[in-house]
Amino acid sequence: MRSTTNLSYLLVTLAAILLPRQATATVDVWVAGSTEKIQDRNRSPLPHDRIWDAATRTASLDGVRGERVPFHVVITVEEENRHGITLQASDFRDGDNVLAADQIQFFYEHLTKIYAPSGRHGKRGYWPDALVPLTQPLRINAAPLHFGLRKRNQPIWVEVTVPVGQQPGNYEGTITVSSDDGELGKVNVKLTVWDIALPEDRKFPVNIGLWEDHIAQMHDVDRDSAEFREIFHQYVAFFLDQGFDPRTNPGLLGEMKDGKYVLECQQPELEKLFLDGGRQQFMISPKPMGVPVSHDENGFSEDYKEYVREHCRQVIVRAKEHGWYDKLHFHMPIDEPKSAQAYETLRHWAAAVRPVDPSVPISLTEQPAPENPAWGSLVGHIDAWIINGNYVYMDPGSIVERKQAGDHVTWYISCDQLYPQPNMFIDREAADMRMVSWITARYGMDGFLYWTATYWREVKDPWVDAVSWKCSPCNTPAAGEGSLIYPGHLVYKYTRQGNVDGPVGSLRLAMLREGFEELELVQILRDLGGEEVADEIIGDICRDLRDFSRDPNAIDAARDRIIQEILKRQ
Repeated sequence: MRSTTNLSYLLVTLAAILLPRQATATVDVWVAGSTEKIQDRNRSPLPHDRIWDAATRTASLDGVRGERVPFHVVITVEEENRHGITLQASDFRDGDNVLAADQIQFFYEHLTKIYAPSGRHGKRGYWPDALVPLTQPLRINAAPLHFGLRKRNQPIWVEVTVPVGQQPGNYEGTITVSSDDGELGKVNVKLTVWDIALPEDRKFPVNIGLWEDHIAQMHDVDRDSAEFREIFHQYVAFFLDQGFDPRTNPGLLGEMKDGKYVLECQQPELEKLFLDGGRQQFMISPKPMGVPVSHDENGFSEDYKEYVREHCRQVIVRAKEHGWYDKLHFHMPIDEPKSAQAYETLRHWAAAVRPVDPSVPISLTEQPAPENPAWGSLVGHIDAWIINGNYVYMDPGSIVERKQAGDHVTWYISCDQLYPQPNMFIDREAADMRMVSWITARYGMDGFLYWTATYWREVKDPWVDAVSWKCSPCNTPAAGEGSLIYPGHLVYKYTRQGNVDGPVGSLRLAMLREGFEELELVQILRDLGGEEVADEIIGDICRDLRDFSRDPNAIDAARDRIIQEILKRQ
């Protein structure tokens, strides 16, 4: 009897696999807000569904002038593949006022396989990250039969750029999704443009490193070649366009000539690119290039101190002549000091640099209170602190103290910052990156830093292997650690979209940008006398660095309150 039952079960299972299915093939086109990661068959447990009315098929958005307003259009295919998929936006209109269709961009969200979760709160699977400009029709394949239901989500990232001169109003338009078989669906879009403009000069710099060696290696070019220079300038331009400060030298090179230290700008076109792109900080090392460090019984030798000062003097002259003196920081050449000797060396550096120009901040990646009190204090030697998020959480009082003293305070995220703190990992909630700015505001800090966007040392190709952090003892593995972008010359190989000059951005980077646009709105409210209400709104969604909202709809509501408070005061 048991063998007959097993045989019957096997025959039914084989028939289900081999015989033609009777279910009707369907395609659904729907919308999710920006702060969600739509996977191939799942959506977030905290969906960003506040903007979408399924009954009227309408997405309701809002933005201010000078802002990019992103969201997802999701194409869900069941039971069969679809070919030749395209998206077309109409003009958005409010009476005679038009927001032109060419201000609306579509990006294919490449789903990358995360085979090793990033910590206990990571998750294996296919995660959206790279945002590839959509230049070619798409093919969407339903899932293979052995997964059961043949269903597949393909998210498309949509960015509406609201020009600075756009007339405020309530705009309406459509986005139509079609395939070789005809129209698949249409989305109505309502966009409210508020009478608020983002400032031309950002108040909160976001410094992100670019490692030139890794970029050159990934593109298989010599770092000293003209070809690399052109590629690298594309990377710089991309980050400036996104509102970030590429953390790299603006082409300065120092060397000894006839016994004198001479600093020259080898890439004036790079310096101009920084200035034209609105870079907010120039973090320059005070270490003279090509001059070996020399010591005496008092630390640095007098000769070496003079070389340090001459280097700094020439940097300052260059900065004043070319318009970036007010953005200059001398960034200490010791990163995250971990010993009494490192602390003492930093004091020698500060003593050498400070007399050149006391008004130029001296910055360091370290917290004001040392891990070991026996190392002594750097307060009074350093006046621009870049603090690890763990110490932001553990010692918020030192931030208040240094700010009251007139110091500059920013913070950074790194591999050692674990959940529930936010991090850059691909297999984390989208809200992590959007909330970085709100955390910055909660602690009254001046900006943010991330060590690099191009850590590609441990992968042959980030398109194939996004688990970029494998070999360090610091919380490996981690998907996307130090790797926030993708080399654009490989786009066609993996997505069949057109190759891109320079890099391709990521959903994580776009969320970071969206958050810092919101921080600029917070600052507008503060400047209009709304400090108290701004603090109240921030506190409602962010108590501290480990206790903040990851609910996209709650973050939207906080943003709405900020905007309405600004409108009351203008």
